[in-house]
This record gives sequence, structure tokens and C-alpha cells, in this order.
Amino acid sequence: MRHECYFCHIKTVENLLDKFQPEEGIAEKLVQLTNRFLYENWEITNPDIATGIHRLARDILNRQELYKEEKYEANELLLGTYDVWKEMVMESDNPFFTAAKLAVIGNVLDYGAHSIESDIVNQINTLSRKKLAIDETDTLFEKINSAGSILYLGDNAGEIVFDRLFIETFGASDVTYVVRGKPVINDVTMEDAIQCGIDKICRTISNGFDAPSTLPEYCSDEFLKIYNQADLIIAKGQGNFEGLMNSDHNNLFFLLMAKCNPMAELIGVDVGDMIVWSNNR
Repeated sequence: MRHECYFCHIKTVENLLDKFQPEEGIAEKLVQLTNRFLYENWEITNPDIATGIHRLARDILNRQELYKEEKYEANELLLGTYDVWKEMVMESDNPFFTAAKLAVIGNVLDYGAHSIESDIVNQINTLSRKKLAIDETDTLFEKINSAGSILYLGDNAGEIVFDRLFIETFGASDVTYVVRGKPVINDVTMEDAIQCGIDKICRTISNGFDAPSTLPEYCSDEFLKIYNQADLIIAKGQGNFEGLMNSDHNNLFFLLMAKCNPMAELIGVDVGDMIVWSNNR
């Protein structure tokens, strides 16, 4: 873990304490146990660390879902403006590219250590005018058209609405959409999938684990069977990238926004850049 990541994890805990305002003794306990956990697990991956910290927070704050309200509101906001984005896609010169780009832009909806702008719709419109720093959408289009089965790994609530629009746009017949096994940060769960209707357009499953990432070694047998047999995998967000960046799957594409210096440096882009790229790169 880089030192910047340490402060990011601490910021997540600070945000939760600001949100729930627990008694001082409870707040102190969460801070102390978080620091101990970070000290004892410095060498493990960031998704594993985030999983452990959110388990601590859920236990000590006695709340099984820490971002329930934010998730519901983000879903409702994007659902309420769905027709606007659908029209943007259908009237564009390249609907596939526009839908893919919106799917990447949706990755900005992250309630972990990051702050979310109050006017999300305006932020999305602004980002829609920005170029992709790495753009392999043409290759992705070809892979989708030739794939017999597609596994789509979701990331955040709200963002899932753009995932639905993207899946509807490319129109493949065999798509499996994957959500987290339990609530963690504002990552998508089955509840979000049902709220946003993505379960109506494709098969939807849980990966059986509560990491804000996809860590195959911990996921369910049901997930692993589909994961190992998929012709194409589309993975959304930094968390899924961190969990799968060393995967040897032949056709794995990452759609994400680089939200911090360590990640931007690793990929070779600037903070805030948007990316569609394959692991073959």
C-alpha cells in the first residue's frame, strides 16, 4: 500500500464519522481499530484493505448498509434523467461510443473517500465533452459482436443506470451483470439492480463477496463458473481494475476514471482521465 492510499482509507472513515456522528467512545474505537488494521495489513491489496475497514465500520457503527440513502438517491436521479441520456446516445453519430463513454462517466459516482458534486447532471454533461485518454472502444465493439457470452462487472449505484443503457445499446443476447454479495461503500447490490431494472434486460447475479472489487479467489462458485467461461469481460471502475489487473483472461476490458495519483501513475494517465482499455494492452 502506498502512503497516499493510507490517507484515502482514513478519509473514508472520517467521512463515515461525519455522517453518522456516533458517541465519542464509538468513534475512538473505530479510529483505533482502523489504524491497527492498516498497520497490520500494510502489504495486502487495497481492495482487501477496503473490505476489512468497511466490515469494521459496519460492526462498530452497527449499520449493515453505510450508504443506503446515497445509493437510492443516485439511482433515482439517473433513472429520472434516463430519457435524456438515451436521446443523447441515439442521436449521436456513434451510439455505441456515446453509451460506452457515459458508462465510464458514471464511474464518478463514488462515495468512498471522494466527494460528489451536488449537480451531478451538470458534471456528467461536462465530462461528456472530454475525450477518453485511452480509447479502445472500437476494439471493444468488435469483441462484443464476436462474443458468445459477456460478463459485465458493475461498480457503483447510479452508475448502474448507464451500465443498463450501454447494455441496451450494444444489444448482445447473452449478458450477465454482476453485483456485490453484500453492501460495501456505494457499490451495486441486487437491490440496486432491481431498482434500476437491469435485471429485466439481462441475467443478474451476485459475486458472493463484500469487497468493493472483484476478487475471484473469494467469489461464489456460481460467479466463478460464468467468469471462467465468459468470452468477454467488461469490468467497471478502479476497484474492479485493482482486483483484476493481473488477470490473464484473453478478452477483459476496463472502463474507469482514474481518481487518484497512484492509479493514474499506474495506468499512465492524469487524475480525472477516462479510460476504455483491454488487459492485452
